[in-house]
Amino acid sequence: MKGFPNQVVDLAKLATGMQALVRLVEAGHNAKDDGVFGEDLVRAGVAGTGHTPIAIERYLREQRRRRPSNQSFRTTARGLRELYRLFGLIDDSGARIAVTDLSRQVAAFADRPFDSDQTDFWRRVIRNVIHGGGEPEASHPYQVLLRLVARKPGITRAKCALALEARNDSPEELDRIARLADLPEEQILRRIGVTEANWDNAKKVLPSLAEQLGDVIVTRRRRERTYRLADAPGRADAGPAAARAAVPPARPARGVAVAVPRAPRTSRQVTPEAIGRAGTLEQFDEEPPTSPAPDPAAIAAANRRRLDRLRRHNLVVQGLAARLAAAGAQLHEDPFDILALIGAVGILVEVKTLDGTEEDERERVRDALAQLLYYEPFAAAPVVGQAAIHKIACFERPISADHRVWLNASGIGVIWSLENGRFAGDALGARVLGGYLEELR
Repeated sequence: MKGFPNQVVDLAKLATGMQALVRLVEAGHNAKDDGVFGEDLVRAGVAGTGHTPIAIERYLREQRRRRPSNQSFRTTARGLRELYRLFGLIDDSGARIAVTDLSRQVAAFADRPFDSDQTDFWRRVIRNVIHGGGEPEASHPYQVLLRLVARKPGITRAKCALALEARNDSPEELDRIARLADLPEEQILRRIGVTEANWDNAKKVLPSLAEQLGDVIVTRRRRERTYRLADAPGRADAGPAAARAAVPPARPARGVAVAVPRAPRTSRQVTPEAIGRAGTLEQFDEEPPTSPAPDPAAIAAANRRRLDRLRRHNLVVQGLAARLAAAGAQLHEDPFDILALIGAVGILVEVKTLDGTEEDERERVRDALAQLLYYEPFAAAPVVGQAAIHKIACFERPISADHRVWLNASGIGVIWSLENGRFAGDALGARVLGGYLEELR
């Protein structure tokens, strides 16, 4: 099972901790020293002073008399740095920590009320977390969690720890951990070979993040917390998802397991002419953010690039949506680019523009995979088994063969835009869309 730092799970405290780290770095101090960073975390209120509250400076004086290995704030500092690194917010591979524009954006959230901007930011960061656990394969733990909750509505908080057991993002791995979730906890621990202490640590972080982001509905039964998927990202306050399926389930044949895709109630049903026109600069994140205080020329140039990419993005969305609508699809958007419902099939599409560089392609491919895996459970309303949701990453031009293979490994077909509103694709993309786009047959 993959480890996950669990010293701090409160998003507001994570912002305050980052503010402390950025200040240390910008003042020239070594924030990689767990003693230096840890003491500042205590002063900022991110790390506590123990079970009996005492004055902060008195607490720090007492801690300094102990061996470094017994100073609890060092453990908090080390775990928080590991979490920030896992979130892609810092680079601490060198002698000193390097902070980024994202680091400063997080730091700017400190001391501010927790609002929708922060929720959207953290959701993007957390859904993109890739964790290899030291193995050749890697997974997106938070997305695995949501898919597991969608597969096992009513799953306990403890069994959500299985999201860190998945080796990769494949449907086969989801099947494996879903089967494990049917077992008593004692048997799970024996099957996967994990200690009770590691199991207790594993169940702390991801469920807490899902609660704070409003992605799950929590039910408290005696001393246990159970989870169901929200209707849509961030809509845990909208009530049980099962009562709001937008598409009524077809009556199953006797003995046949069926399921239907659905459009989350908070999405919009649109026409080919209306789709892809509600996007704003705030919602569109294919252009990297500028630093908090760049020069005006840099801001203007970044805005021009974002506007151009948004225009190109929406043209591809509209072109593909028109073709799917002509094939009889009912179209929905928000938060995904396209959800096309055709009978008992749902086609979930994320569209990405490219600027021609290898770095940009790598980032857009990662974003497409993260978003598709993240949105998939919200669009699946199981009746018996899983809904037929097919995932498509659509690019404005071909991507590398290696990236296509990587996306295929997570069940994602790849297509790309051609001239005159037509599309090409890889074998999986053609298998999904060949019945609707004649050029892919």
